[in-house]
Amino acid sequence: MNNKSKKIILVLVCIAIISLFLKLYTFDFSIPVHFDNLKYSLDALQYSQGDYFISQKKNPGWPLFISPFYMMINSENFMDYSNLIRILSISVSTISIIPMYLLAKRFFNEKFSLVAVALFAFEPHLNYISGQGMSESLFILVFILSIYFILKQEIKYIYLSFILAGVFWWIRLEGFYLIIILSIIYFINYKNSKYSLRNFSICIILFLIVVSPMFIQRDIQYGDPFYVWYGETLFSENYGILVTSPDNASVNKYLEENNFISFLDRFIVQGAFNIVENLVKISFPYLIILIPFGLMFSLRPVGQKIGFIKSNWIIILTTLAILLIPFSTIADRRFLFPLFPFLIIFATIPIQRVVEYGLSTFSFSQAKKNYFLIIVGVLILILGTIFTLGITSYGYGAPDTVLQNEEIQFTEFLYENLDGRLLHTSNEIEFLKYIQVIKLDEGFKSFESFRGKNPYPDTYSSGKLTQIWVYGNSMEELIENGKKVGLKYISYSNNDSYFFPFFKDNFSKDDQIPYLNKIIDAKELGYKKLQTKIFEIDYKEFDLFQKTKLQK
Repeated sequence: MNNKSKKIILVLVCIAIISLFLKLYTFDFSIPVHFDNLKYSLDALQYSQGDYFISQKKNPGWPLFISPFYMMINSENFMDYSNLIRILSISVSTISIIPMYLLAKRFFNEKFSLVAVALFAFEPHLNYISGQGMSESLFILVFILSIYFILKQEIKYIYLSFILAGVFWWIRLEGFYLIIILSIIYFINYKNSKYSLRNFSICIILFLIVVSPMFIQRDIQYGDPFYVWYGETLFSENYGILVTSPDNASVNKYLEENNFISFLDRFIVQGAFNIVENLVKISFPYLIILIPFGLMFSLRPVGQKIGFIKSNWIIILTTLAILLIPFSTIADRRFLFPLFPFLIIFATIPIQRVVEYGLSTFSFSQAKKNYFLIIVGVLILILGTIFTLGITSYGYGAPDTVLQNEEIQFTEFLYENLDGRLLHTSNEIEFLKYIQVIKLDEGFKSFESFRGKNPYPDTYSSGKLTQIWVYGNSMEELIENGKKVGLKYISYSNNDSYFFPFFKDNFSKDDQIPYLNKIIDAKELGYKKLQTKIFEIDYKEFDLFQKTKLQK
């Protein structure tokens, strides 16, 4: 190993260590997983016990990856499993720095590849999500490797690229788009190859071999190898309707009630707007400056192979096109995180262009080039750190452990003192599922995921507090819909509610809503940060209120 390689390895190690510290800052080992990461943990725990199934709306790749590690521990403390999934997620994310360097090397020399790695390693959104135990870390790693191998331009690596595309689909439901991307790249870059069709056929066969067990399991479990709960349910006015009234969220239903122009506006134009809005948001703090110039310079690449630049465009545009309709209903920026490595490729181009070729009025000497790159690296680190630490009003910051512990204690209090179906409108009661699992009489390891086609079944049993989804565009509509499904309690706080914005106005007016009886107030119980109120619905009073309203 020569001195140059040693220096590169040393820089990569330093970048990885700094990135690791930033990742560790974003979560607390004393707080259990409780969002999607709880679902992944529970699935992985069941897989580790030999109980294999496929979720109604998630692919099983990430929990399957986790399950062998869960087999290595035999703990009666759920926190051990909760923290292990986070450690694995952080480890995978940190390891991804190496393939990111290899991918960048297809576009740049060693110096600028290290710049791309720094942009990737210090990116605050990726560092935050890696500490949550979500599937993004593995999803992004496989994405990078698959693209890297297809750009290697050797058939054995192309085969491996398509195999990884199958793995990619195993991890996330929307992962099918990689096979489309690879197919387009293949025919653009290798269409003149003598055996292009034969080799492509082999690639597709390898891909199908990898994904076929997933379809077989779906057929066994649901009687339909292509069953996915979302399906046409994505065609709804919003996510709240999707999870509560999926029968009213099909494309046929929408077209029956609206015209085709309205359909295009709702699912194409709105989807595009949501994508652009979220792309801008995730581009802070430094990519927002670099990406526009990178996109412009990529139209006339200097120092990169035109085929590779085309491939990068294909990756980004194809992914965004496929996400248009999902994003019109579920505007979750996590869908866009897998694009970070390829956006970063474009973001590195303006740095390379300025350093290597200078501006119209000046150019750099070799010493100045080195100093400039060091300054750029330091600025990237400073901006990424500021955003990660939440030093300004933008960014993440350390988790509020006091608030989260209050949420856990409050949720446990509710679970032990209330009986009925509860709707919570913000994140304060998000630990309810966690409490339900650890309070199982047979222990949390006895938990079994629901296997029916509906991922949101009514699991209420007498004497238990259970969360239920109900939707409404107004308080009256919400209560009317709740009446049909036996909703008993509503929890809301003074925080913004994504699905129920009208709750924020009602938080300080709880004594003015005659059919909602406040039964618990976190502030009155002595909680310092938690501001949550629990209301019991009086349906007799609600019916009287409705009659009085009609008479007026």
